[in-house]
Amino acid sequence: MGQLPEPDLEAVARQAGRDRVDLVVASPGQEALDRGPFDCIWRLFEGGLTGSSGDPLGAALSAHREVRWVHTVSAGIDRLGETMARFPDILLTNSAGVVAIPIAEFVVGCLLQHCKRFPEIWALQREGRWEALALRELGDLKVVMLGLGAIGSEVARRLAPFGCHVTAVRRRPEAGGGGLVADLVASDSLVEACDGADALILAAPLTEQTRGLVSGDVLGALNQGACLVNIARGGLIDQNALLEALRSGPLSAAYLDAFEEEPLPAASPLWAAPGVFLSPHISWSSPNFARRAGELFADQLRRFAAGQPLRNRVDLSAGY
Repeated sequence: MGQLPEPDLEAVARQAGRDRVDLVVASPGQEALDRGPFDCIWRLFEGGLTGSSGDPLGAALSAHREVRWVHTVSAGIDRLGETMARFPDILLTNSAGVVAIPIAEFVVGCLLQHCKRFPEIWALQREGRWEALALRELGDLKVVMLGLGAIGSEVARRLAPFGCHVTAVRRRPEAGGGGLVADLVASDSLVEACDGADALILAAPLTEQTRGLVSGDVLGALNQGACLVNIARGGLIDQNALLEALRSGPLSAAYLDAFEEEPLPAASPLWAAPGVFLSPHISWSSPNFARRAGELFADQLRRFAAGQPLRNRVDLSAGY
């Protein structure tokens, strides 16, 4: 997805409290070489969300045994989990919530396109054809949301004014839906939840339990003409089942912003599959990203220096 925007480190230090912290910045690839007073490593990965080649963070942590906390600017931990499992005494926190607003807006845009058929309308314009198409209202959609964390909650919050009926599927339904959804069920009820649904939105973390969770049975339960929106991780979907559901039904469209391999290989069948709309993992993109990420990190750093509990602590056993 390319390099993330650089944080405003002066603002981070100012918000965290210069009297409490000494902010030391390690350039990528140098962490294991430069010994210094590291309490925290801010890593900005280049390339895919799965990290860079090798294990530079693992090398850095091995070289700096004084490290007690690592924070990632991503919400998903991906390969970080494998690394951090080797350092059980080090806290890992993520940036869940930082990109929830732009991603939620992206999802709403996909659903609006699905209902209002903008690409088809403008294709007719280019052909010089005056042809009325049947359109739909978002409020008529039965939407299933896989995952109700920061992103899923923000999506549900933005769909509410449209009148969508939203069913959330989450690993721990006892955590509640925050008053944002009409129905709430456990992950093992995903097929039942999708029965007769018009849209399936993927906003869940990729774990051993969720890999390939969106199967042929799940997709087959959707209404004819339904759409899929994936702004989470490509590994959530059984790709062969997705392609079959697009060819033979019930899916009429799949809006994909995340893939198993990124950049998406030129040989991938997804490029030319009917009904697929691809974006290069940019649903998070916003001019407010660096500010929000910096504000969260500064608050975390202030808490860490004051001995207070940190936000967004990752449960490695759960995978997020």
